[in-house]
Amino acid sequence: MSGQYNSQWIPMQPPQWHSEASSPSSQKPSFQGNYTEVAGNEGGKSSYRTQTFMQKYLGGIKRTLRAFVAVACIVLIVNLAWLFYAKSKYGIVDGFGTIQSGECSKVKGLSTWYHLLINILSTLLLTGSNAFMAAYSCPSREEVDRAHQRGRFLHVGSLSFGNLKGVAKRRGLVVLALAISSAPFHLLYNSLVFTSLSSNQYYWTVVTEGFLTGAPFNLTGDWAPHYYGQNTTFPTFTATTLNTSVGIDFLNDGMQLQKAMVDYFDNIQTSAPSWERLENKDCLQAYSNVFLSERRNVVLVSSSKNNTNSILKYGDADWTSGLENNWWICSKQGNDGGSQTCNAETYMSSASNWTVYDFPIEYCLSERTTDTCSVNFSMTIMIVVVAFNAFKVALMLWVLFRYDAENILTSVGDAAASFLLFEDQTTMQMCLADKRDLRRFWQARGFAKPFDRRKRHWGSAVSKKRWTSFFCLMILAFLLVVFFAGWGFIHVRERGTSLDPVSLWNLGFGEVNQNAMVIYGGYGGNGDAVTMAVLANIPQVFLALVYLQYMGIVTSMFLAADWSVFAFKPQTLMVSTPSGKQRGTWLLGAPLAWGIPLLALQTLLHWFLSQSIFMVQTAVYDKDGKPLVYDTNDFNDYSHVSNCGYSPIAIIFSVVATAILLLSAVIFMFRRFPAGSPPVVSTCSAAISASCHPMVRDEEMRYKELRWGVRWRVSEWCWALLVGYC
Repeated sequence: MSGQYNSQWIPMQPPQWHSEASSPSSQKPSFQGNYTEVAGNEGGKSSYRTQTFMQKYLGGIKRTLRAFVAVACIVLIVNLAWLFYAKSKYGIVDGFGTIQSGECSKVKGLSTWYHLLINILSTLLLTGSNAFMAAYSCPSREEVDRAHQRGRFLHVGSLSFGNLKGVAKRRGLVVLALAISSAPFHLLYNSLVFTSLSSNQYYWTVVTEGFLTGAPFNLTGDWAPHYYGQNTTFPTFTATTLNTSVGIDFLNDGMQLQKAMVDYFDNIQTSAPSWERLENKDCLQAYSNVFLSERRNVVLVSSSKNNTNSILKYGDADWTSGLENNWWICSKQGNDGGSQTCNAETYMSSASNWTVYDFPIEYCLSERTTDTCSVNFSMTIMIVVVAFNAFKVALMLWVLFRYDAENILTSVGDAAASFLLFEDQTTMQMCLADKRDLRRFWQARGFAKPFDRRKRHWGSAVSKKRWTSFFCLMILAFLLVVFFAGWGFIHVRERGTSLDPVSLWNLGFGEVNQNAMVIYGGYGGNGDAVTMAVLANIPQVFLALVYLQYMGIVTSMFLAADWSVFAFKPQTLMVSTPSGKQRGTWLLGAPLAWGIPLLALQTLLHWFLSQSIFMVQTAVYDKDGKPLVYDTNDFNDYSHVSNCGYSPIAIIFSVVATAILLLSAVIFMFRRFPAGSPPVVSTCSAAISASCHPMVRDEEMRYKELRWGVRWRVSEWCWALLVGYC
């Protein structure tokens, strides 16, 4: 059918509205030629129209929609079951529940597997949501005819937000609601379960060698406080038996304060000789971490001498001093109060010359503690996720129940079947029209065009504008991931971790590590946790946008490839409701051989990102190892700190997976259709219509195997000239 028209240009005519009672034969084009008409079946229902059980219940778009509704319901049931189970089993304190608590080595891996499960559930749910959006954004035949009359086209067979201007408003609102209801899953779902680290407050003490053998000490005047950058910090005294409930007035009682401090440092003096000895470099590396979990109090042994007082300087490192509680490491002189921002890396190369307040340090004695972690969940995030999950299920059920009544052209095959049955006169005499040059063909309708037999790229099935927006968004997302990778590598190197593969792997894949924390968190409960969850999941939103465009592009290219087959062998249309020999639409927007790997890649990408940057909560313990409790009437609540952690090795996996996604798009783009393929119509309604003007038409044509090719007829202008018509 690849050929030309060489007749007069026919002005665009208004579309004719058809009902099921319309006679298909009345819509035949009035062209002359030697063609054989295929008679319709006048006696009862044709075998071509017979639907098998598989076609009726497990074939086509309704199979896809039913499957994804079932998935959405399963996800909702799982979320609800988890909500009630967790509330009853683990209990909720300040909006958080604890799933498991114990040694970090055993607990951290559990969080990774929870996130894999969450990403599988969310990917299936959001893929289903996208399928419903794609189906409900497609136009009906009446909407297509209106668009064509105005010289415009709509997309069929794939998601197009541009269609929303040309379809019924109720459908457009449902599509937008489905899109908006996906946002909480991208921004919050991955942070539903998170790891909580322990961070210890502690005292640091610069002493002489005699302190370890019981030399006398005097605490008067030697305190090195640091409170919001000022020299006015009050320590906590949970190590004493004194009544601290009297509040801030207690701290003004000098006698009780002095007794509390003396009692505590007596205990340090007794215990310190049995603590772990660290050389200066190891001590710097250990205590440079502001989230100190495996250690607590530290005694810094100096070569300085003092015969009357074996404690040369002392202070505390706690959360009232700001996040950089390691400020004392970088103190260089007198009573300068240290530095709020301290980079211990600058001292590593000359650790033997390290001084604290001008006192040279020989070595450290460090109090070891148990590294305790827990896997927690946020009840606030859980409630938000369940609410939007239920809302999404309701929208999906609405679409499923309304689908038949809307008469939507959900697939390219649906559109072709409609145009074969009821001709669209607005696209006559432009049978070589393709998607990219449609407007030029529309303006020059009726003029002969040479058929181009060259092999065209699959990328021609997608508009240049869409390719440009996809690659810009893809490159932006890729650069974002690379930025996090580079920033993370610099940060962990400053914390004393080597950048060789073994060291990065030892930090853990998606596991929380004190050396890989982003110090931009907030204090307190659920409000700050939700803020950190949103911040940590911003890359998930970028990935969702990228993948939405990616699958739209891939679907368009595969549909164009399927259309090209009609030029080389007979095949039936791929429709939303198949009958007889008709083919059903693809379950995942592409042939299963490609759809399943692409779905797996999407799941892995979301999982890798969830393991690359994630929300972490830090539970603060006092200097005795007890959970910190503040009287919030007098102090800010620093007992829990919400932060973002990251995993350098997971970021590398994300970069590689993103590169694979980009590379696959480029490979698909440069694949070629066979020489002599039909015009690339892709999902363009007008280009599909232009290819569906057969010389002979009957109502069973849409159920049969079809071919695309050339028919010849004598030119109206010269009897010796044959003109091809496709």
